[in-house]
Amino acid sequence: MSKINWLTIEDLNNSELFKSNCVIFKHSPRCIISKIVLKKFEFQHSDKCGIDKFFLINVIKEREISNQISTLFQLNHESPQLLLVKNKSLIYSASHSDINFKDLL
Repeated sequence: MSKINWLTIEDLNNSELFKSNCVIFKHSPRCIISKIVLKKFEFQHSDKCGIDKFFLINVIKEREISNQISTLFQLNHESPQLLLVKNKSLIYSASHSDINFKDLL
């Protein structure tokens, strides 16, 4: 287990945003399931995963960004929700109890 350096997304129009391998974790701090899944994901994290950036989206405070991400990748909004993006393409998505760090390896 290693600590995840969570980043935020300020602007989806930033051309550099999804150029590398990244994870987007959409999380609701009001939801106990979301809290549990986030902690489990953080516990399973490994630096050797080959993922360059980890973005944490608070779906309550950052609702607009969360909705834009759902639209961009043509997904229904869910929380918790995990997206793996490589070179601006959605590679993998999971929500709720289906979220598992090992699936990213």
